[in-house]
Amino acid sequence: MSRRPLTAILLVSLGHLSLEVFHQYLPVIYPLLRDKFDLSFAQLGAVALVATTASSIAQPFFGYFTDRWDARRVVAFSVLWLGLVMGLVGLANSYGLLLGIVALASLGSAAFHPAGAAVVSKATQGLKGLAVSFFSVGGNLGSAVSPLLMAAGLAAFGLSGTAVLVPLALLAGGLLYFGLGREDAGEQARHRQSQADAGQGFVAGLVLLTLAVMTRSWFQMSLTSYLPVWLEGQGRSVADAAQMLFLLSVCIGLGSLAGGTLSDRVGCWQVLIVCLALLSPLYWLYLNSNGGVQAGFLAGIGFCLGCTFPTAVVLAQEVWPRGLALASGLVMGLGWWPGGLGASVTGLLADRIGLDAALSWLLVAPVLGALCMAAFVVAQRQTVPVRSRE
Repeated sequence: MSRRPLTAILLVSLGHLSLEVFHQYLPVIYPLLRDKFDLSFAQLGAVALVATTASSIAQPFFGYFTDRWDARRVVAFSVLWLGLVMGLVGLANSYGLLLGIVALASLGSAAFHPAGAAVVSKATQGLKGLAVSFFSVGGNLGSAVSPLLMAAGLAAFGLSGTAVLVPLALLAGGLLYFGLGREDAGEQARHRQSQADAGQGFVAGLVLLTLAVMTRSWFQMSLTSYLPVWLEGQGRSVADAAQMLFLLSVCIGLGSLAGGTLSDRVGCWQVLIVCLALLSPLYWLYLNSNGGVQAGFLAGIGFCLGCTFPTAVVLAQEVWPRGLALASGLVMGLGWWPGGLGASVTGLLADRIGLDAALSWLLVAPVLGALCMAAFVVAQRQTVPVRSRE
C-alpha cells in the first residue's frame, strides 16, 4: 500500500474518531438537560431516538448521492457540520430547539459513515478488511473518549461547556479538508467507469446481509442497555456492572480490528456466519455462569460482535460494487436502526415476563442473523459469485 492511500485511511479513521467524540456525549448531559427543561424520562428517550433515527435512516440516501459526489469532501464537511452543531446543544433554550439541533447534527453522522467507508475502500488495493477495521476502531475509540472530554467541559463551564466542540470541529474539519484533498478528474472517471462495469450487483445478498446486521444490532443494543440492571439483580454492584460494560467495549474494539484481517484471509461471509452462530451459545453460557468464567464468555461475545462490523461493510461493498457508499450506508445505517427498537421490545418483554426471561429471548436474535447469512450463501451460489477483491 503506497503512502498516499495509507494517509487517506488514517485520516478517515481519525475523522471517525472525531465524529464520535462530537456525537456520543449526550448521555453525560442528560441529567443537566432534565433539570434545565424539567424533562421526563420519556422525553430524554426521545432525544436518543431522534439522534439514532436521523443518523441511521438517512445513511442510505447520503450513500446514494455520495457515490455521485466527491466522498472526500463529504467526509470533511460532515465532521465539521456535526461538531459545530453538537457544540450548540448546551445553548438550546427550549426542548423543541434541543431536538432540532440533535436531529440536524445527526445528519452529519449519516453523511460521514457511507462516505468514509467509500474513501477507505477506494484507497486500498488489497487488505480491504484491515483498512475498514481501522475505520471501525477509530469510531470505537471516539465513543469511549467522548464522555470523558465532555465531562471535563461540563466541569469547567456547566451545560454551555458543549461549546468546547466548536474549535475542535474547526480543527478536525480543516485537517480532513486539506489532508484528504479532492478527487481529480482522472479518479472520478475511473470511479464512474468501475461503477458502470460492476453490473447490477447481488440485490438479494445485500438485503439478506442488511437483515443479518439488523439482528446483530438488536442483540447488542439490548445487551448493553439491560446488562447493568441484570447484574444488579444478580447481587452485583454498580462498579461490577461498569467493569463488565468496559470489558465488552474493549473486546468489541479488538474484534473490530481482528474481523477485517480474518475476512481478508478466509472470506467475509465465512467470518460473519461463524461469529453470529457463536453468539448464542456464548451468551447462554454467560447467563448461566459467574465469576471470571462469566467475564471470559462476555469477552467472547464482544469479540464476535466486533468482528462483524468491518466484515459486513466490506461484504456489502463486494455484493454491491456499483455503489460503495450506498452499500455501506445500508448496513451501517438501516442495519443499526433496529437496535433501539429491539431494545424497546426487550424492555416491554421485561415488564411482562421479567428481565431474566426477556434477556433469554435474545438468544433468538443471533440465530436469525446466522440463518440470514446461510440464506445469503445459498442465494450466492445460485447466482453470480461475489466479485473477488482486486
